[in-house]
Amino acid sequence: MRVLLLIALILVFSGTGLYMTTHSFDSRADELAKLEAEIAFQNQQSAILNAEWSYLSRPERVLSLSSNLLSLTPISTDRVLPLEAIPFRDNAFKESVE
Repeated sequence: MRVLLLIALILVFSGTGLYMTTHSFDSRADELAKLEAEIAFQNQQSAILNAEWSYLSRPERVLSLSSNLLSLTPISTDRVLPLEAIPFRDNAFKESVE
């Protein structure tokens, strides 16, 4: 009789442990699935933002916006000076450039 009671207790405890382990595993698997779905969603959002950025930063668009909004013109050649025309404060820097 004691042997049967001992076996029954062992079965109850091992069944409880198995149930708790299975429940813990299932909850972790659900959490992992939610995180993977969130990662996929964020990757999709990142791809969309990258596509939008590529579209908005097209060189021809930036050039037209800069010419329309900023009224920029190219620098004329008479405004470009040779390197020797720049006054240096320190002779050591001038020597390192040469």
